Amino acid sequence: GDAASPPVPALPVTVVQVGGTPDEPGATRYSGAIRADESVDLAFRVSGIVEAITQVRGADGRLRAVQDGDHVRKGQVLARLRETEHRDQVADADAALRQSQADYERASQLYENRSISKAEYDAAYARYTAAQARRSQAAVSLGDATLRAPLDGVILRRSAEVGSLAGPSAPAFRIAAMGVVKVVFGVPDVVVARLKLGQTIPIQAEALPGVPLRGRITRISPSADPSSRVFEVEAALPNPQDRLKVGMLATLQLGNATAEYTLAVPLAAIVRPAGDTVGYAVYVVADSSATARLRRVRIGEVSGNPIAV
Repeated sequence: GDAASPPVPALPVTVVQVGGTPDEPGATRYSGAIRADESVDLAFRVSGIVEAITQVRGADGRLRAVQDGDHVRKGQVLARLRETEHRDQVADADAALRQSQADYERASQLYENRSISKAEYDAAYARYTAAQARRSQAAVSLGDATLRAPLDGVILRRSAEVGSLAGPSAPAFRIAAMGVVKVVFGVPDVVVARLKLGQTIPIQAEALPGVPLRGRITRISPSADPSSRVFEVEAALPNPQDRLKVGMLATLQLGNATAEYTLAVPLAAIVRPAGDTVGYAVYVVADSSATARLRRVRIGEVSGNPIAV
């Protein structure tokens, strides 16, 4: 009875490093399409024959017309129509303006001398102002014969060719701003209620495997699509290096309703604290002395062996 108690044998354990995981338990993945943040179809406001398309130096060192994939700057000339007809219209408007101005000045002098009636003076003034308007419209038409880029971006499509007939009904270029792209995806009503404007979400582009991306929700549709019954959600994604292209597929991961469960631990690591029949805890190695301390946790959904805490 005086013998010392036998030593308690050491309990072998396994230490696992945990953290946020790309596939958190209970998360749901949605596929989305990448779109340009801003895109515009460019067309000539006036009709005419395409006379020239801006030339740039290609990868082989030779000059070529701007084409799909080329970067353009705001205000850069893209194409030009044949200007002969429009210059003739400006010249004709100039001549009519000079004639109507002379008639108006003469009518002003006669009206001051009471040689013509007020009605005749008003008619001369009306002809003069109408000629000014026609001259201004002719100058605008001449300017519209040159097509310029309205924003900094990338040419998605070029439809114009030298010698082809262009006009308001036929877009010549499609340009998109790609510094920021949009990922558009659809979610059911049980998910859209948990989303908020400005919320950040993890995004994985299929073309960039292993590259973590973070998008910010910028638009949530107020109504569901009548056929699919899903709500369209749009997230903005920075694209400073132009690695993301229009039409690429992206996968978006949305967690479960208990978004505070941000860690995943092995299911076997969950224990009951001493004297607690309802709570849960895990042992955490808190310092370099390899001392394990009990830390209470709230558990989430189980996905195979991992469990969210």
